[in-house]
Amino acid sequence: MITVRDYLLNENKAFLRRGYSVSQNTPIILINSLDVVRGGVTKAVLTRANTLAKKFDNVFIFTFLIQHNHENIIKKLYQKGLLDPKVKVMNLFEGIKPQGKRIKIKKSELKTKERGLVEIRDKKQAQLSYRYYKDGLYVKYKRFTNDGRLVFIDYMDESRQRIKRIELDSRGRVTCIKHMDITLNKPRLERYFDKKGKCYLSVWINPKTGEESKIIIFDKQPKEFRSLVEFQRQWLDGELLNIENPVIMVDRRQLDSLAMKVKNKDAKKIAVIHNNHLKAPYTFGSEVKKQYDELFNNLQSIDKVVLLTEEQQNDIESLYKVSENKFSVIPHPAKQVNQSVEKDFKEQYNSNLAVTLARYESQKRLDLAIRAFKLVVDKIPTAEYHIYGFGKLEGELKRLIKELNLENNIKLKGFTSEANFIYKSAACSILTSDFEGFGMVLTESLASGTPVVSFDLKYGPKDIIRDGIDGYLVEKGNLKDLAEKIIKIMENPKLRQELAKNALDINRRFSVEGYANNWVDLLNGI
Repeated sequence: MITVRDYLLNENKAFLRRGYSVSQNTPIILINSLDVVRGGVTKAVLTRANTLAKKFDNVFIFTFLIQHNHENIIKKLYQKGLLDPKVKVMNLFEGIKPQGKRIKIKKSELKTKERGLVEIRDKKQAQLSYRYYKDGLYVKYKRFTNDGRLVFIDYMDESRQRIKRIELDSRGRVTCIKHMDITLNKPRLERYFDKKGKCYLSVWINPKTGEESKIIIFDKQPKEFRSLVEFQRQWLDGELLNIENPVIMVDRRQLDSLAMKVKNKDAKKIAVIHNNHLKAPYTFGSEVKKQYDELFNNLQSIDKVVLLTEEQQNDIESLYKVSENKFSVIPHPAKQVNQSVEKDFKEQYNSNLAVTLARYESQKRLDLAIRAFKLVVDKIPTAEYHIYGFGKLEGELKRLIKELNLENNIKLKGFTSEANFIYKSAACSILTSDFEGFGMVLTESLASGTPVVSFDLKYGPKDIIRDGIDGYLVEKGNLKDLAEKIIKIMENPKLRQELAKNALDINRRFSVEGYANNWVDLLNGI
């Protein structure tokens, strides 16, 4: 079995044999994890990695979390064209050589029904979930995907306390066993297994805080670490030894400390800010979110901070006395879309349809969008609002739709990878977030020729939407004005056509070429 380090050494040797200059900088992106069903930060990371792969000989993404199906996820990203084959993805846990006892699970447990047990469906869960009883005792709990694949099993003691959870991968193999603290019902020990069922890692956890207190790797020479951060730091330092002129880009605030303290003195460090750094009400003058303290209190340890809007740069500069040279503004590019002839804007959309693409979570304030759309339906009874996404608030949103008697008008459509098609089918898109860092959904909608009606929030809409030209900016929280602007677009085809034509200018204003040049110039000049 080839280790991560051997793989990197082989790649570097091949790199030199091809005659490339070893003086070229090597972009490295640090992020917690990747996935096919992804949010805004992951999409941004993939876009940047793919862009840089066309300009640099080597591009890396380093990930730091355990994912049961890591290999399948990365394989799918390559197969679906979401990740350039030149981009190498390295994971903290994938190169560990395992050893230990083989773990098996009975085939009967992989199924919904088990002989000798009575199963009762847990109707509160969106996924298929069941409680299992034997002789009146609650003995286990199972969750399945909608296509019948077992995800995990919880085992109970006679007092109905959860004692452990077994998690499985897509092939039904045990990937993790979590041993629970009976009092707090939280993990106190997690054991991880490779595809052969061998334990290669144990993580001791403080059940009160969720923090890792000790990590043990069962290699040929077992290693013990006091914390996950210590393990991450040693691995990152080791891998950087094999990479020429690394330029580290940190895309998650949890990893700032890790990047700042690397031992490689030649490594350059760039912090990329994707979101609003302020606490509620998320406007200038609000306190700074705690997760940004590490970065803002140690700006001297970072070579550059990349922001998505000039407005956010101005706000941060007014709070911290830092040279302007510390900051760069590089907005996300507009996703290039093949546009058809003018009739597309006249015929190929539903004039009574509005859409939103967003995660079902509190930041996005989809509840406000739903309440505003109630006002739209009062004026246009056939109006429809389709919300594409995923998240923990799905149940709450469904209940709100039912409460407002909008089940025939508003639909939660789930995750989509066909954003362009969805936007082009609608009269307009809607954004009602509490806060954003940029809002890629805005540029995606405009690039599809679909005007946007958005709250004027920090940050993004003011930099992207030209009020009355390619969409509308509405005072944050003003549901009446939001509804009126949506109605205005739906009822006036000529206005919608004009907004749609103007929207396409986003491809010039936020061009892929300009985005690529900005990043290349930054990485080469740092």
